[in-house]
Amino acid sequence: MTDYFSVDIPVFMPDYDKEKLYGWSRYKDNLWDILKDTTSGYCMYCYDTVWINGQRRGQIEHGIEKVNSPEYLTDCVPNLGLACENCNGKYKRRAEEKRKLSKELLREFESVSCKKYACRIPCERYIKLRIEYVRRGKIILQPFESKAHENGNILKLRYDLLNGKYIPGDCGCSYSREELGIIEGHIRLFGLNSAERRNREVGKYCKNVIDYHSLMQDMSYDNLVVDLFRDKLKDLPIDDAVKVCKIIYSRALLQRAT
Repeated sequence: MTDYFSVDIPVFMPDYDKEKLYGWSRYKDNLWDILKDTTSGYCMYCYDTVWINGQRRGQIEHGIEKVNSPEYLTDCVPNLGLACENCNGKYKRRAEEKRKLSKELLREFESVSCKKYACRIPCERYIKLRIEYVRRGKIILQPFESKAHENGNILKLRYDLLNGKYIPGDCGCSYSREELGIIEGHIRLFGLNSAERRNREVGKYCKNVIDYHSLMQDMSYDNLVVDLFRDKLKDLPIDDAVKVCKIIYSRALLQRAT
């Protein structure tokens, strides 16, 4: 049975064009275009739009920051994602020092003959660095899958529409205590459930569905969760979709009052 009161946040998987080059130092416009298409124009960390008043406000960001990585990762294409100014410039800087990688790991990576601008998929050594970084920093990197161990579960988030908060997602089995700690740490790092960053777009959307008796297909909202929720509601008759939105909207009003 479909759960209409939660949505799963996707793992962003870019489909790079083999005829194009991508990078941070060069070919940044190509990278921006593919990441924008991959995320539908949303930040990979807080899922807010990276467009404000029709202007680009997102940034190409290094998953493993330049300060914590060898030179080769500066233009490592799988290490480059799309983030809003707040996530990249403020929230991701929290506890940056704790995510610092060991010299031994970095030395091992420095021997890599990197394809640089033609790189398309995460190599084994980058994956090893990424896993250590995810564990150390309690952060879920995007794009591509993040794990706490090579054979571990894919770390995912879910948005609880009834309670208006991000929670651990569905990995198809049970997360370990360490994996849950990473997901919860990620939510805290970016303040996803804080009053400051609370998702208000879902409430706006539900109110519009109720008022206009429509899924508002032609209207844009500023957060990916609304798009994911709207896609789910397509399976329902409009009267049932309105009922779902009334339940979510009434809960949102109650939470705001308390």
